[in-house]
Amino acid sequence: MSTYSKLNDIENLLIKQNSVDIPMHVFQVDNPQEEQVLRAMCEEVLPTDENLKYLIARMYKTVQSEEKPGVGIAAPQVGINRRVFLVQRMDKEGEPFEFFINPEIVWYSKIQRRGDEGCLSIADAYGQVHRSLAIQITYYDLSGEHFQEVVEGFTAVIMQHEFDHLNGVLFTDRMIEQENNQYYNASPTSEIVYLR
Repeated sequence: MSTYSKLNDIENLLIKQNSVDIPMHVFQVDNPQEEQVLRAMCEEVLPTDENLKYLIARMYKTVQSEEKPGVGIAAPQVGINRRVFLVQRMDKEGEPFEFFINPEIVWYSKIQRRGDEGCLSIADAYGQVHRSLAIQITYYDLSGEHFQEVVEGFTAVIMQHEFDHLNGVLFTDRMIEQENNQYYNASPTSEIVYLR
């Protein structure tokens, strides 16, 4: 963890400019300055940084906003270019939100599914994206403990979408990237496909 850095003064100022129960501004791709932040590669953060708790709480309040609720949010979407995201765990009882610090997807299944996606940072845009049906992800928690797990289904899709944000990639980029890909169905009645 020695290569990880704490949140800097500018990041802390942005995070703490309002109380923890006020949603943060969600950066939009149609704003040139905000798009630069959304397109940047995010840096790793020290998992034990005390200010991460505040960031995570504010991100949670933002993704749960009554105006525009979501199932996931990444730190760059609130102007913080660090490798942190929150995801609603549709695969767990109660569908809780969980946070992931310095996540890495270390394995993607070859079996994919196509599904509709939208994004809090792209107003009123939706599209079909192919994503792996299962992934293996590693990440840290706030105590600095390292975890690894295999995640499947819609939760895996959300994680891939949020992980892309950490690398400056939007779901619309994936749509363009996949335009010429050839897929074949796993079975005649299934939405599951294999990439050729």
